[in-house]
Amino acid sequence: MAAQINLSDPTFEPSDEDLKGLMHGAFAGIREAHDQSLLEMRARIARLQVEARARFDARWRAPEDR
Repeated sequence: MAAQINLSDPTFEPSDEDLKGLMHGAFAGIREAHDQSLLEMRARIARLQVEARARFDARWRAPEDR
């Protein structure tokens, strides 16, 4: 297991491996969260499109066209 990193220690100089580990930990889960956010946004857009079309049809289509 890696040694505990104390970033508040002014004498600490991180190695390349330390920096790599810090970056990996800092951004862990970002891709999954982004993908999930896109799925939710696309589902919301699709639902809003259906609702908008229904409102349009109710307002502007002639009764015989429905």
